[in-house]
Amino acid sequence: MRKAIILTLMLMCAPASLTLVSAQQNGITASLGGATYRMDDLKYLQGYILESYPVEGSIVSSFPPYATASFGLLRQWFPMVKIGAGYTYSSTGGKSDYSDYSGTIYTIMVARSHRLGVFVSYSLFGNDHLDFSLFGRVDANITSLDITSVISAGGYSNGLINKYRSVSPNGSAGLELMYRFSDLAIGIDAGYLVDLPGELSEDGNELSDPADSRRVLTADWTGWRANLKAVFWLKE
Repeated sequence: MRKAIILTLMLMCAPASLTLVSAQQNGITASLGGATYRMDDLKYLQGYILESYPVEGSIVSSFPPYATASFGLLRQWFPMVKIGAGYTYSSTGGKSDYSDYSGTIYTIMVARSHRLGVFVSYSLFGNDHLDFSLFGRVDANITSLDITSVISAGGYSNGLINKYRSVSPNGSAGLELMYRFSDLAIGIDAGYLVDLPGELSEDGNELSDPADSRRVLTADWTGWRANLKAVFWLKE
């Protein structure tokens, strides 16, 4: 009798086990979209530099929403759960200038974000083709900031480039809607990223607030983002 019960339980568990195994599939994911960026310190610095011009200049752009792209590896771990890891690139910047017949002055600030992280998504509902999921992601972010200042007047030109770096953790969460065609899935995702910005420095020299040397400026990538996304499922 005991052996019969054990055999029955094994037979009952076998289909569930096979379902979990069959759900484990690997894929490659890629996305392209746009994002907003807070960048309060860099916007403040841009305004401060503009006020230092010997003439009245203007801000052409100030860290607007811009492109972001990512790719990574994905695994369907359980029927409802996917996990993965990947790389994300984002960039934005600002420009200020003044120009007339006598010469030009301009300052260009370019910020780039390189993020490596892991993510997990949980399917809220769906079927064999459609999937609506909640996702979360944690990244290590490396920021690079280039500040280029140039002045040209009377045939004379002089320029200076300063490069800064910082490291910071960030996390994001959002929703994802995907439609699967056999080994290809396409869709969209959207969410919000929170950055814990690190202090910018150049070879050990900090980018200090021009008005308060005790405060070090940061690049803050916090903001909304939305992407077009594709997943290429690999054959087992």
